[in-house]
Amino acid sequence: MLVRDLLRYKDNKIHFTSKDTPLSKAIDMLNYYNVGALLVLEDKKLKGIITERDILHALSKYASEFFELQVADIMTTKLLTCKAGDDLKSVMSIMTEKRIRHLPVMEEKIPVGIISIGDVVKSQLQGQI
Repeated sequence: MLVRDLLRYKDNKIHFTSKDTPLSKAIDMLNYYNVGALLVLEDKKLKGIITERDILHALSKYASEFFELQVADIMTTKLLTCKAGDDLKSVMSIMTEKRIRHLPVMEEKIPVGIISIGDVVKSQLQGQI
C-alpha cells in the first residue's frame, strides 16, 4: 500500500496555521478540528509543524509566558516528510524509528496531506497494508 492509498481512505483535510498565530489560538484549532498537529504554512509552502508534543514541551519550558507565545516560537522546523508514492511500510518504519506521530505528505514542495501514526495503525488493523 502506498501513502496515496491511505490518503484516499481517510479524511484528508489539511489543517494549518501561520507562524504568527497566537499559541492559544493554535490550541483552540487543535481542539476544534480534533487533531494532534497543524501544518505551518506561508504562501502554501510548508514552514513547520506544531504538535501536541511541542505544546507540552513549551508549557514546561516557558510556563510563566506560555500564553504570550506564537506558533513560530515553538514549532518544529526540521521536518521529515514523505511523498504520496512512498510505500506505507517504509513510512511506518521511519515514524516508529524517529518517534514521529505526524508526517506531512508532499508533492513538488506543496503539502497534499498529513498522516498520523494512528492512520497507519488503523490501516494495518484493517488489513490494508
